[in-house]
Amino acid sequence: MKDIKNDFESFKNDAGETAGSSFVLNKIRAEISASAPKTSSVALKLGGIHLVSSFFTLMACPQFGTRLFFSGEGLMDFFMKISPSFCQAFCGAFYLAVTFLMARVLLKYDEWLVLMRSRVLTIGSVALLSLGAFAMLARGISFEAGLLWVFGAVVAAEMASASRMTLKKVFSRS
Repeated sequence: MKDIKNDFESFKNDAGETAGSSFVLNKIRAEISASAPKTSSVALKLGGIHLVSSFFTLMACPQFGTRLFFSGEGLMDFFMKISPSFCQAFCGAFYLAVTFLMARVLLKYDEWLVLMRSRVLTIGSVALLSLGAFAMLARGISFEAGLLWVFGAVVAAEMASASRMTLKKVFSRS
């Protein structure tokens, strides 16, 4: 018991000499920051994932009349039976949730953490850029429709990005 107390006392007295350990800690921090993913590369990857998910989403559900392939109403027919407001919100939710679910599956954990560090900015910018692209293509988006679409998109993207533990459990069983 006295040896442990003596060891602690000697450790406590040596704790004042942090010059050597400071160098080691700075070296470790430099290595970690060098290997960490860059925000710009993660943003480019998210943009690519968003383009791919948009391709598949626009095949199933036309957003503001923008449709890639096939004819007909797709999922919009089912959503409109409930109400037009629900359709606008759910179309936005479907559109952005697919993007963030795909991003969660395809990005590395460190890259996902870079996105989640600024989650509000990430989700907001993807939603508003998408709405802007649809506004340029459709030219007839009302304020109410755009607001409902953004609301649904943001809520669904937040839910999809917060569900990382659920996705981890699903894919770890496979």
